[in-house]
Amino acid sequence: MGAFLAFVLSRATGLSAFAILQAGYLVLSLVGMGLVYAFAMRELADNPARPRYRLLFLAALPVGLFGARIIPIVQDAVLAGRLTWGLVASGGLVFYGGALAMLAAIALGCRLSRLSPWPLLDAVCLYAPLGHAFGRLGCFFGGCCFGAPTQCVLGIPFPAGSPAFLQQRSQGLLPAGAVASLPVHPSQLYETLGNLLLFAALLLYSRRAAPLSPGRLTAAYLMGYAVLRFLLEYWRGDVIRGLYYGLSASQYVALAVFSTTALALFWPRKRPD
Repeated sequence: MGAFLAFVLSRATGLSAFAILQAGYLVLSLVGMGLVYAFAMRELADNPARPRYRLLFLAALPVGLFGARIIPIVQDAVLAGRLTWGLVASGGLVFYGGALAMLAAIALGCRLSRLSPWPLLDAVCLYAPLGHAFGRLGCFFGGCCFGAPTQCVLGIPFPAGSPAFLQQRSQGLLPAGAVASLPVHPSQLYETLGNLLLFAALLLYSRRAAPLSPGRLTAAYLMGYAVLRFLLEYWRGDVIRGLYYGLSASQYVALAVFSTTALALFWPRKRPD
């Protein structure tokens, strides 16, 4: 487990375990993003606008990072009853906010550059689940995005100091002197597997005999991940993600994304006379 590895490395190197965990998370996330970039550019190898698409992809990255902070900032501000600089400057990231912000930035950038957004969006969305799978491995390594307590054989206890341990201790679920959390669902690994299956499905869909119309891969990814994320949230246990009227913030986002995409995809278009 990542936390145990970080403990051993911290003893050997003198670095803090937290810094090692964050480094592991960052490395795996960067590997995932690098894979999305490399494979997306390969898909655009024969596109004459490839250099411009590359610049638009890179320019959208900081927008995605900003989007990943929006949901945590709003949640923290609601809990605190006010918005402060401390809430803006510290806190976690939410994949959904970052992904949607980045895709929107790509679409806007392409429109402003007088380019069709679909070659780049379809290429990015085809490989997004593969990159996301690496990101969720990073979450497992760092202990964030953990699952709900369980007694099933898949349950994994996280060590003292991990987010799962700290949350359960604050809830009074752990006895005095506990050195690990209660076993929890490895929801990070569930989502890793789910993303790999989604990637395989999108790859088969993209390689079918009949060419896909522009935007079909983007729609398939948005709807497929919305279903995956909505279901997987039932195995999550981190209360920091926010629960409202029985559903998490990401489940509301997933419902909105699925509904909007389905409406745009299947809404009858008026044919020209």
